[in-house]
Amino acid sequence: MYALKVSINDGAPIVAGADDLAVLNTIINCVGQLGPATMPNGTEQAVDLHVSIGGLTGRRDGASDEHLGWLKMQPLQVGDTITVQLIETSAVDAPISGEAAAERKRDEKEYFEHCRRVYLELKDKYEI
Repeated sequence: MYALKVSINDGAPIVAGADDLAVLNTIINCVGQLGPATMPNGTEQAVDLHVSIGGLTGRRDGASDEHLGWLKMQPLQVGDTITVQLIETSAVDAPISGEAAAERKRDEKEYFEHCRRVYLELKDKYEI
């Protein structure tokens, strides 16, 4: 299976993966006033720097899917090094969290009605 091997600085790597995943990601976030030309949001809020590792299962035969997590919002500091390696392996670390994923509705009529509503709301803006 595909997996992500993620190391933060010199820490032990996390090998994230599962045999029923459809999505696997490592996300590094930098949120806030990141540069001198960024408009302040009105509060003196520190820049939020963090990394997370997660995934979403894609199970067969109608089995319920889950959002899985191997690392949740690990704080970072300027100068930290995050190494992400894409690997193929059969040995992965167990996730530290899992929560049921919302079931997707696949009702074509409902989707059509949604698209029609959006079209009617926006047509004056975009049609000539």
